[in-house]
Amino acid sequence: MTSGIRRRRGTLSDAADAREDGEMYSETPLPDGAALWRSLGSDGAVIPADGCVDLILRDDRVFVAGPSTRWIATESDGETGSVGLRFAPGRAGRMLRTELSDLADQLLPLDAIVHGEPWRHLHQAMMRYREGATGIGQISSIVEPASASSDWAPAVHSQAIAAVPATQVASELGDSERTFRRRMLTTFGYGYATLVRIERAHRAQKLLRRGVPLSAAAAEAGFADQPHLSREFRRLVGASPGQFASSSA
Repeated sequence: MTSGIRRRRGTLSDAADAREDGEMYSETPLPDGAALWRSLGSDGAVIPADGCVDLILRDDRVFVAGPSTRWIATESDGETGSVGLRFAPGRAGRMLRTELSDLADQLLPLDAIVHGEPWRHLHQAMMRYREGATGIGQISSIVEPASASSDWAPAVHSQAIAAVPATQVASELGDSERTFRRRMLTTFGYGYATLVRIERAHRAQKLLRRGVPLSAAAAEAGFADQPHLSREFRRLVGASPGQFASSSA
């Protein structure tokens, strides 16, 4: 496991986060919950599970990092750094036009999944952005029409944040339980229970960054007890709660 734990999902501003070792990371919000990020000088980091999909430009190729349901260790940036587009949970399926469950926790070349003129333009725009020759607006204009989602995914996501039971969510959205499960796999790439777990761990991370004691963070985030928090953190965050709190201090 690499030593650094990188924060994501809106926890970084759009200004570069410069570290003592020379690593720089920046992130800018885009429409529909997407974000454009750039990393330079990283030797690799641990990324907690966030249920998101990323398109990552590394060297001259774009890769798809499928919906993440466990922590991952990133590769080093290389000389030219890395540029990425991150899509909020449930927002990338329409754009990629593929079953997201087939991509979960995988890193695959974009050209092995989709083809066509829009993707060639996006690839070129990401390369120009990395070189400083393209503005964020051009990338946003390519991504926004392709990734715009219906109200279903955002509604499910908000219910998962509140840990509403799956049967209640399905009923409120007019889905049978079977249809709801199928739509979750297609739209998010994983089941509703996994999304609830990811959001619960995300709440705990925010609490620990604020210095909340472990036992209090476990209870406030919705974990059964502190051992439950520890088990989930090791799978979803890639560190124990104590290690995470220390790295965030």
